[in-house]
Amino acid sequence: MTLLATLRDWLDQQQLDAVLISSRQNKQPHFGFATGSGYVLVTRQTAHILVDFRYYAQVAEQTSGYQLYLLESQKPMAAIVNAIAASESLRRIGFEGEQVSWQTGSDWQTQLNATLVAVSLDALRQIKTPQEIAIIREACRIADISAAHIRRFIQPGMREREVAAELEWFMKQQGAEKPSFDTIVASGPRGALPHGKASEKVIVAGELVTLDFGAQYQGYCSDMTRTFLVTGRDPAPEKMPLWSVYDTVLTAQLAAIAAIRPGVRCCDVDAAARNVIAEAGYGANFGHNTGHAIGIDVHENPRFSPTDTTILQPGMLLTVEPGIYLEGQGGVRIEDVVLVTADGAEVLYTLPKTLLATGEGSWM
Repeated sequence: MTLLATLRDWLDQQQLDAVLISSRQNKQPHFGFATGSGYVLVTRQTAHILVDFRYYAQVAEQTSGYQLYLLESQKPMAAIVNAIAASESLRRIGFEGEQVSWQTGSDWQTQLNATLVAVSLDALRQIKTPQEIAIIREACRIADISAAHIRRFIQPGMREREVAAELEWFMKQQGAEKPSFDTIVASGPRGALPHGKASEKVIVAGELVTLDFGAQYQGYCSDMTRTFLVTGRDPAPEKMPLWSVYDTVLTAQLAAIAAIRPGVRCCDVDAAARNVIAEAGYGANFGHNTGHAIGIDVHENPRFSPTDTTILQPGMLLTVEPGIYLEGQGGVRIEDVVLVTADGAEVLYTLPKTLLATGEGSWM
C-alpha cells in the first residue's frame, strides 16, 4: 500500500476529512528529504505540499502526485489550507498536537476554517516499507564497518573526544550524512554513565570503553553500541573485574533477540533481557528500557519497555540494548538493530559480540 493510500485509510479510521502534517519526521516521506519548513495536507481525495521559495524547486523535482503551493507573506499557510478546505468541504482536520507548540495550535484554531483535532501519526511509521528497510540496512552497514574500524583505532592514551571524532569522520567517509546523535564514548568509570558523551578523559589500558553511535543515511538512522577492552600491560586482561558483567549483558541481549517474533508483546522482549540481568544480581543496575524502534528518528515507538504492550509485526525495526552500570567501576552495553521478520528476527550488524580488544587484529 502506498504512503498516501495508508494515510487515507487512517483518515477513515479517525473520521477525519484531512490531516495537516508539520513535523520534520512525518513530512520527510512526502518531501523526499528532511526539513522543518513547509506543510503537507492530505485529504481523502487530494494531496498538497506547501513550501517556501528555498525548497520549492527541490520538492517539485523529488515528488509526484502532490499539488504544490508556494508559501509567501501574501499567501500564508492558513489562506492556502482554507481555500482547499472550501473547495473540498473539509470540516475536520487532524494536526500533530504533540509536535506543535501551544501558541501555534491556538493560532491555527482561530485561523483555519475547520474543526482541528489533535492526532499522532507515530503508529503509521512503526512498520517500515521495503524501501525504508533497505535504507536503514545501509545505515547499519555504515555503522558496522565503522565499529570495526574504531576498534582497531583505539589506543591507550587517546582522549574520548579523539575517538568520537575519528568515528564520525570515518562514518562520513562511508556515506553517512551525519551521526544519528552525539557520539557516546565512555571509558573506565565513565562507562557507568549510560549517556556519557565523549569527554576529555584519557583512555587507559585494561579498562572497558563503551561506544554508542549511529549513522544517518538518506534521512534514516542506525544505532549501535559495543563495549571493548582496551589493550595494554596493566591491568592484566584476565583480572578484568567487569568481564563477568559483560557475559551477563551479552546473555541478556541474546535472550531478548531470541524472543523477537511477530505476535510477541514488546514488554515480553524487555522481560527476556531484564530477567537475565536480575537473576545475576544486577537488576538495580539496569535502569533503562531494553530498546526502541528506529527510523527517521533514532528513538521511535514502540519501545522494549516493561509497560509497552505493542504487538510486534513484520517490518518493525527496533534496537536491543540492555546494559549494566556500576557506579565508580564502569559499565557494559551491547546494542543491535533488529528487523522483525515473518518468522523471527534478523540482526542487521555482523561485528562479533564476544568481548573484543582494541588494536589492530586483536580479539578475545
